[in-house]
Amino acid sequence: MELNLQIQEVLKHYPDLSFNEINNSIDGELFISKDDSYDVSIELEPYPRHFPRLFEVSERIPRKVTRHTYTDTGSCCLSTQAKAQILMRTEVETLYLFVKEVVVPYFQNNSYFEINGHYKTDEYSHDKLGIIEGYRDILQSNNDLLIARLMINRIEYKKLKMHDLCYCGSGQIMKKCHNGRHHTCYKDFRKIDIELLQCDLRIFIDKIKKGR
Repeated sequence: MELNLQIQEVLKHYPDLSFNEINNSIDGELFISKDDSYDVSIELEPYPRHFPRLFEVSERIPRKVTRHTYTDTGSCCLSTQAKAQILMRTEVETLYLFVKEVVVPYFQNNSYFEINGHYKTDEYSHDKLGIIEGYRDILQSNNDLLIARLMINRIEYKKLKMHDLCYCGSGQIMKKCHNGRHHTCYKDFRKIDIELLQCDLRIFIDKIKKGR
C-alpha cells in the first residue's frame, strides 16, 4: 500500500490525529481507550525500513530509560531493532497496524504502570542486555553461544533446512524440535537484516568473552 494511503488509513481510524506535511509526521491526540489519551508525534522518516519514531510530547512519560524512553532523543523505546524488523515483515506491515499493534499497547502499558507501579507485560532490559534478550526471545533459546554461531552462519549466508539438526542443540531436526516452534523462530530470525546482525553480533561476542 502506498504511503499516502497508509497515512489516510491511520487518520480514518484515529480522527484526532493529523498529518504534518512539513515535518512528515502524524501528530495529535491518540486515544488508547475512551477516557485515556496521549499527545503524540510519529515521525515517519525511518519508515518503511524501520519503525517510525514515536514521541510522547506532553511529558506525561518521564524521559528515563526505566520508563522506556531514550534520554538523548526523547523518543519512545518500542522494541529492539531486530524484533521490529521481524514485526514489520510479518504482523505490522502498514502504518495503521503499527499504531494499533505497537503504539497503542505501548501507551496502555504505560498507563498500567502509572496506576500499579510496574508494567503489565514483560519488557526487555535496556541497552546491550535488552538486545541480547531480544534474540533469546526471537529464537526461544538462552544459549548465547549457540545464538552467536547462528548469527555468524546467517551473515555467511548459510541456511538451515527443516531436516537439519535444530540450532538449539536438542539433537532433534528443525521440523520436530519443540513441535516445530524452533523452525518458525528460525524463519523469523532470517527476516533480520544482515547489517543489523553484524552489529548485534559484536554485543554477543563481548558478552561471551567476559563470561569466560
